[in-house]
Amino acid sequence: MTTFVLVHGFWLGGDSWDAVARPLREAGHTVVAPTLETAPGTTFAEHLEALRAAIDAADGPVVLVGSSAAAKHVLALSGDHADRVARVVYVDTLPQPIEATDDPAEDSIPFDWEELTPEEQRDLTDEQRAWIEQTAVPYPARVVRDGWPLDPRAYDVPALVIGTGFDEATLGEWRERWPGAFGVVDRMSDLSWSWLPTSHWPHLTRPTELTEILLAAARSLG
Repeated sequence: MTTFVLVHGFWLGGDSWDAVARPLREAGHTVVAPTLETAPGTTFAEHLEALRAAIDAADGPVVLVGSSAAAKHVLALSGDHADRVARVVYVDTLPQPIEATDDPAEDSIPFDWEELTPEEQRDLTDEQRAWIEQTAVPYPARVVRDGWPLDPRAYDVPALVIGTGFDEATLGEWRERWPGAFGVVDRMSDLSWSWLPTSHWPHLTRPTELTEILLAAARSLG
């Protein structure tokens, strides 16, 4: 069976994946959904090191699933562990160049609803919004700023992008505005797309459908 490593992005923790992790385990798969360190000053390398343990412990193929800012994590790990990672799934995000930057300058990135578009907030119930506000924690800005030497083997690991807060038309607009951001996308040798219109966190708002997509991705491994 497959080992799914589910990686959260800004503000939420591993428990945000609970509604997806449960049915994946019921289907016989191993699921690891760690909560990554959020202390100010935490480095990208420290995040990767915590995730490597899950990959190293896996018995069988690994599917890396990254939500939002975790695109950076799963892309880097897919190159470093191309012999173990069978597929990478990008949830409402895209694989992008992992380059060092000076932005954001602060130590941590606090939760703010204004960081999400109305499309990225759709389907969230009042209860889910309250839960997010209660559990959200600032995200270490250095993780965003740090670069990483991407192993070119990452380009040949099969990848799936699940668009939830954006669609094909939006992708076209982004490509025109930020063509450099598509340098990794355009080099992927096996990249497929799936559309699941809902919030930025489909593991909260449409977990059943997201689980079905992930199970299909596992079945496609053969």
